[in-house]
Amino acid sequence: MPSAPGSYRILVLTADRMAEVAVLEDAVRQHAEQSGGVRASLEVTTDATVLDSIPAPDDPSTAVVLLTRGPATASDPAISAAIERARRRLIAVLPVFDPAGLTFARQVPPALHPINGFPWAPGEPAWNLAGCLLRLVGLAESDRRVFLSYRRTDGTPLANQLRYALADAGWDVFLDKFSVPPGVDFQQRLDRELADKAFVLLLETPDATGSPWVEHEVAFSLRRRLGLMSLALPDTPPRALYGSIDPAFRHQLDTPDVVGSPGARTLGPGALDDLLEEVDQRHASAFAFRREALVYESSDEMTALGYRVEPIGQWTLLAEKGSNREVVLNTARAPEPSDIREIDILRRQFRQRGSSTRGWIVHPTEDIDENRSSLLAWLCSRRLIWPSPVMLLAGRMAP
Repeated sequence: MPSAPGSYRILVLTADRMAEVAVLEDAVRQHAEQSGGVRASLEVTTDATVLDSIPAPDDPSTAVVLLTRGPATASDPAISAAIERARRRLIAVLPVFDPAGLTFARQVPPALHPINGFPWAPGEPAWNLAGCLLRLVGLAESDRRVFLSYRRTDGTPLANQLRYALADAGWDVFLDKFSVPPGVDFQQRLDRELADKAFVLLLETPDATGSPWVEHEVAFSLRRRLGLMSLALPDTPPRALYGSIDPAFRHQLDTPDVVGSPGARTLGPGALDDLLEEVDQRHASAFAFRREALVYESSDEMTALGYRVEPIGQWTLLAEKGSNREVVLNTARAPEPSDIREIDILRRQFRQRGSSTRGWIVHPTEDIDENRSSLLAWLCSRRLIWPSPVMLLAGRMAP
């Protein structure tokens, strides 16, 4: 049955993994809920007729996931036809294959051979796959960025291990000794990266509280309401933990979780896998909370100016007052050039004849990267688009 209007849709195609469809659906819904929920309905379906409906311009998006294990899927004509329909409509298709099965090329139809697949063995948790699907439809942030805060004297081995593990899992990781070029203002670069990453993973090692850099990074995170998670080693005494961090945001490691001598600790394989999943969950929740709060704040600012405000997407708002229309894109990080393109498309889409329609990119705090701010101002100069911290929105929007 065709999906209801206004639904984010994930179409599951499979010929030989039907038993895992329910597992994937549960994981998708759980991930969406922990990521802050969705403003429109979310539908996971196996009915390929959803590809036949013609969406309205402001409808939420659709993605297709192909679950496959063997040649039955690769040679199924109905599945191949559905994939062709999806690709003609520029709908993202994610092939999911069994890494212990046949070769990838023998598990998927030829049309998907150039597409990078997602490995998911039967019986494995579906959390990471669910997150990938939510990012495809735009319900989770596509850019997963994390700032590693640690003290070099006793946190370097663990920081290096996490840097590589997170990067392999698709994260954009900032680690000071690799990420700050020579000749760059170190303090300025740290603050810029903290604001851009919007999620900090703090390594609470025994020496961490003695570092002014780590103390600054923690204070910056708390002051700007960034996502924050601390990883406390088992040999870190209570007095060496940061008292400003709520215990709910601390992951306490036990002795069996770590290997190596004091000062050179790393995580064992099981503990590392558990941590990567927890970082993913906490990042999704923190990012959604920050962005949700921003949506409400910007809505309140415009309502106070007399605008009628309504949501038009997951994180976008349309405000109307008389003949004036404002389209607002909310982002939990500093604005980037790609946001200008997105808000310009939305502004043109909702523009009405005879009305002045402006676009706004609303972010939590001022952009401390002067070069980027200058670039954004130049890109916006010939368009009716303005970036604005939420606390300045009303003043800039008012006549």
